[in-house]
Amino acid sequence: MDRLIYFDNGATTYPKPPGVSEAVKQCIDTVGGNPGRGSHPLAVSASELIYACRESVGRMFGCEPEGVVFTYSATHALNMAIKGLVKRGDHVLISGMSHNAVFRPVFALAERGEITFDIYPHRPFADDAEILSGIRRLIRPETALVISCHMSNICSDTEPVEKIGALCRKRGIRFVVDGAQSGGHLPIDVNKMNITALCLPGHKGLFGIQGIGVLACGKDFPTENCKTIIEGGSGIHSLDPGMPEFLPERLEAGTPGTPAIAGLLAGLDWVRRVGINEIHRRCSALSSYFCDALSDFSDCTVYGKGDGGVVSFNIDGFSPSEVGAYLSERGICVRTGYHCAPLAHKSVGSFEAGSVRVSFSWWNRLNEVDRLLEVMKKL
Repeated sequence: MDRLIYFDNGATTYPKPPGVSEAVKQCIDTVGGNPGRGSHPLAVSASELIYACRESVGRMFGCEPEGVVFTYSATHALNMAIKGLVKRGDHVLISGMSHNAVFRPVFALAERGEITFDIYPHRPFADDAEILSGIRRLIRPETALVISCHMSNICSDTEPVEKIGALCRKRGIRFVVDGAQSGGHLPIDVNKMNITALCLPGHKGLFGIQGIGVLACGKDFPTENCKTIIEGGSGIHSLDPGMPEFLPERLEAGTPGTPAIAGLLAGLDWVRRVGINEIHRRCSALSSYFCDALSDFSDCTVYGKGDGGVVSFNIDGFSPSEVGAYLSERGICVRTGYHCAPLAHKSVGSFEAGSVRVSFSWWNRLNEVDRLLEVMKKL
């Protein structure tokens, strides 16, 4: 088999930039201490590393370092935001492009009778006015939270986050953004966009490793009124039976994953050096090239325009899993199925079987796309 060609960057980016694995190893080998749990040099070094990463996240996403909460994944961050920001009787709006990391926590709260929710429509590549109109129609007096899918993991379609944020601010509604696919690909400013909480994975567009996520809180984040979903040691106020009433400690219980945070810091530094716009430009160029080439396949249905780094498609006569297995046998890594986003598949029209997903990264090259197309022609 030839060298593997990796087109599953929507799941996790691979390979990682130079310096990420070295940063993780250096943290394990030389830092070692537990941050906030001692005054000895190793504990202090760990605390300094973590604060440096908070500052780096804050610079990239327009929030204060103290508003940067480290989690174990974007799913963890979304659960914290969703379950922390609503109360019994609230109404919630979620996107028709939502990932299960949004849909399932909201559905669970509704099943317990704590909230009600609606799904605002998102027709693929609808204009901003259509999406905003769909949200306005569903807002009720008890609507307390809107959760946007900034970029779809099915077709890289985006939502007008800044305009939705302005609408929410005007209506006094809190606004959570799922940035799992957009973080590191699109410019995001939490405070300028009126985002209450931005939820990010460290291992996708920020090029860190698995096991680290971010909850980036805006200036209007209701810290004291935010319910906690996990409690425990915070390194401070140990005599108080309740969690601290300030960020980030209120939402960071237990030992943090310092090595993963070190890797995230290295990934952020690399993204900043290369440039978010340049990364997005390259990924979009590759996906547009691939999408244009697929138009020559008479038996291929493409979901989306292919202008954001993610292309989903199906081939007549083959299930997505059959196509994925065929490509895997030839050294090409793609994702098949529902991609944990059944609502999005309903929105784009691929709910019956899911799709084959090809997702690009900075490291992919045109000759790899040509190889994929060559192999597909022989299917």
